[in-house]
Amino acid sequence: MDPERVLRRYLELNEEEQKKLIDGVLEIILSSPNADLVPDEVGWSISNKFRSGELHSLDGFKLLLEAANSCEPMKLKKFLEEVK
Repeated sequence: MDPERVLRRYLELNEEEQKKLIDGVLEIILSSPNADLVPDEVGWSISNKFRSGELHSLDGFKLLLEAANSCEPMKLKKFLEEVK
C-alpha cells in the first residue's frame, strides 16, 4: 500500500465517495479482533476526531489508515485495491 497514492486517490473522490471510503476503513478497524494493536495515541486521536465531528476529513482518514494498517494490514490492502 502506497500511502501517497491512497491519499491522492482520496482527494480525487467527491464528498460522498470519501465518506464511503472512510466508513469502509472504520468498519475494518471496528470489526478487527486485533484492535488492541492500534497504538493508544492513534485510538485517542480517532476518538477526538469523532467527537468533534472531524472524522470524515483528510486528517481523520489518515488516522484511520494508520489504525487499520496496525490491526488489519491485509484487509486494508484488499479493501483499498477494490476501491480503485
